[in-house]
Amino acid sequence: MSVPSEHRGAPAFELLSEHHKRIELIKQTANEGKQEDFDRRWYSVLTRCADWFSTMPLRPDQHAEPGGAFRATVELAYYAMRLAGGQKFGADLPSEKRRRAEPQYIYALFLASVCSWLDEPYRHFRFSRVSDPFEWSPAAHGPFAVWLAGDSYRVYRRDVALPVERMRTAVLAQTVVGSQLLGDLDGPILTELFGAINPEVTPQGTESLVHKVVRNAMGVAQEFERKAVHRNFSPVKFEVPSAVQVALAVEPVIVQTSVSAPDGAIAPISGVDVARNATGANDVQRTAATIDVAQSTLPFDEAASPSPAPTVAPAGPVVTAAQIAASKSLAPIETGKAEFDRVLAGAPNMLRDFFRALAEDVEAGKAKVEWHGTALVLSKKIVGSYGVTADTLVNILKQQSLLFKGQGADIFLTEAAGNLILPR
Repeated sequence: MSVPSEHRGAPAFELLSEHHKRIELIKQTANEGKQEDFDRRWYSVLTRCADWFSTMPLRPDQHAEPGGAFRATVELAYYAMRLAGGQKFGADLPSEKRRRAEPQYIYALFLASVCSWLDEPYRHFRFSRVSDPFEWSPAAHGPFAVWLAGDSYRVYRRDVALPVERMRTAVLAQTVVGSQLLGDLDGPILTELFGAINPEVTPQGTESLVHKVVRNAMGVAQEFERKAVHRNFSPVKFEVPSAVQVALAVEPVIVQTSVSAPDGAIAPISGVDVARNATGANDVQRTAATIDVAQSTLPFDEAASPSPAPTVAPAGPVVTAAQIAASKSLAPIETGKAEFDRVLAGAPNMLRDFFRALAEDVEAGKAKVEWHGTALVLSKKIVGSYGVTADTLVNILKQQSLLFKGQGADIFLTEAAGNLILPR
């Protein structure tokens, strides 16, 4: 029997920096007002998870590389937070209680997702340090990185995976999260949190919304990993820039070119913006050909007398067609972005994401809004599909002085806010 190769652990900051882009997306969904609050309630839990897993793999068939367990945890949290958009947590509560409970449900969803796979590596593998024959036990030794203490380790696959024990995973979750953060949640929400950790594949009876979202997120994460393994490509690790970022990265270059003509001829057109690209040379050739044809149609004496040919100014910098197109649309983009930042100055990220997504849907014809006087009217029915309840949106708009009025099933935005969605 061959001896497994040795592996080394990694500090938490190294694992976190490797997945910082996913964590930034989680931060946007967290919608914390201050960086200190995000660090205390969200980032600290991810740091403890990094210490817990270190460079362990998750399963033999999925996320099997060193550090795969922590990668799976970050991905699961990301998918859970994405799937939470548009869900209405605490729908059976009165509006005032629901506004207070909704952020707690989102936080409980995050905790349930990052803790659902705490026991998964131990079910499939045995881990032993190189310096001694002892094996790691999560209940006895705690975080794997602390137990390693800088030593190397070996991984042995179990002949038969241990059975799933949701209660053991819940106990490990309480150790990782800590009683202080759990104390921020109300009793009913805390019960749903522990009921959603390591969710059942086929739940029996009534299923809570937190359990459902975590279960679906787990299915999405496993499906993406399965496709990556079978199709032999790595999960995407780069961030695709938005169209606005691409447009802002292109600087338009305008070249002024004038055509000189002899005395007595038609005055040349001045101040014309000419793009000297590949088509510029063709234009000059076509102009010369036109002059030759015109001369051939004149009487012999006139055609025989040579006339000075128009001269073209020296070629300036080459400007591509993409730069010309970008120059036409750059000014409106910069103006729109400046107006967007001005109107939504100090607004939470959730409101910014809502305005941006609704404006895109309106432009694409997927959402319908209309102007009523100086106010833009949108229905409360379409608000829920953007990950925010109508009551929450109304309160935030009031705080930002962007609400004209709320009447029945409609929300009336001020003219400044409405122009961000549907310019007049």
